[in-house]
Amino acid sequence: MKNDKRKLLLNLLVVSVLLVSCSSRSSDQMLNDTRSCGRHVQRGFCCLGGKQGDSKQIRSRQQFEAQCDPCHAYADKDYIPLADVEYNDEIAMADFVTRQPKESPGDPGSAIPGIESFRDPNTMPEVRSIFTNVQFPFDSDLIKGQDNLEKVRSIAGYMRQNPNVYVFVEGHCDERGPQAYNLALGARRSNAVRNMLIKEGVNPDNIFTISYGKERPLVMGHNEAAWAQNRRAEFKVYYR
Repeated sequence: MKNDKRKLLLNLLVVSVLLVSCSSRSSDQMLNDTRSCGRHVQRGFCCLGGKQGDSKQIRSRQQFEAQCDPCHAYADKDYIPLADVEYNDEIAMADFVTRQPKESPGDPGSAIPGIESFRDPNTMPEVRSIFTNVQFPFDSDLIKGQDNLEKVRSIAGYMRQNPNVYVFVEGHCDERGPQAYNLALGARRSNAVRNMLIKEGVNPDNIFTISYGKERPLVMGHNEAAWAQNRRAEFKVYYR
């Protein structure tokens, strides 16, 4: 059992080292890294949280289920555990599962091209005002504030009316914090937006996610004004 933990910790260390080279990699490579990193980190946390042993004290049945159920249910699946809890002007996503797209962009046989073929909506006057950035609080994947909620709902309305539209939701972070942590945080942010779009009626097969962590800042600066703009979800669009 101790050997299993050591192997999982070694896997996590290897993934973290590999992520150091992210800044020189293509978007497609980053997408693959995001998928692989998510699976390894999920399994690692399950182990450290007590799934493989008695390293964490459990004081109630509810605590046991909260700690173990996601690990048992999702460790070997391409599903992302998210929640759907709304409080007036914010929405948090973490405790339920949304279906992943049937096709992976750019894969052999897929009718959807890779992310490099998706366009920046800022270069498309007809949708520039629709696909606008969603901002996030520091160290959070909450979609917070009526402005951000309305942005996502506006995008959902457009995609419902135009089922030939496919989007990549990109998760971004500010410069603070370790690279691997920010990659995971960016993934949670992009998945939070994807989940809300699905709850608003968008086809899950039309929405893909990727995390760039802190590698692609929108604004170069080392202050709160710059950091606030860099904590965001961006969109790339493809018409089929």
